[in-house]
Amino acid sequence: MDEKEIIRRCQENDLSAYKMIYDRYEQPLLHTALRILGQQQDAEDAVQTTFLKLYRGIHNYRLDSQFSTYLFRIMINHCYDVLRKKRRARIQTLEDAHLGQESKNDIRLYLQKAISNLPEKMKASFVLYAVEGFKLREIAEIMEVSLGTVKTNIFQARLRLRSELSEHQIKE
Repeated sequence: MDEKEIIRRCQENDLSAYKMIYDRYEQPLLHTALRILGQQQDAEDAVQTTFLKLYRGIHNYRLDSQFSTYLFRIMINHCYDVLRKKRRARIQTLEDAHLGQESKNDIRLYLQKAISNLPEKMKASFVLYAVEGFKLREIAEIMEVSLGTVKTNIFQARLRLRSELSEHQIKE
């Protein structure tokens, strides 16, 4: 069954169709949310909230746009909300990372921490592009910004990450 048919069935409150959507998108959403939020529990909560919002708002979805873009936009917006709340509460993400593992894991953890320190829209653009493999136009749709803004965010994220990683390697 194609995706548009599944969506149409969701709009008719067919729970088995919702299950198909969940099975198809749960892991990609979780992976992206984890990269943006940095903590497993926050990412799982974001995915659940995304599907709840989808369930409540599926009737607003128009079949003329790509469904994955619509769904990821819901999740990205929720992740922004979570990050804003954390910032206000001064909760730092990835501080409880598993320290003291092999140096390869240390570099990966340092990279994750560096990504988590990027401004939220820059981080989302970078994660969607470099980690999740979305095309620039899809990212622009998901984030509801111009293509130029996405390109700038990714360029700036790469510069910052390159700078932080080079400083990290000099210190070690």
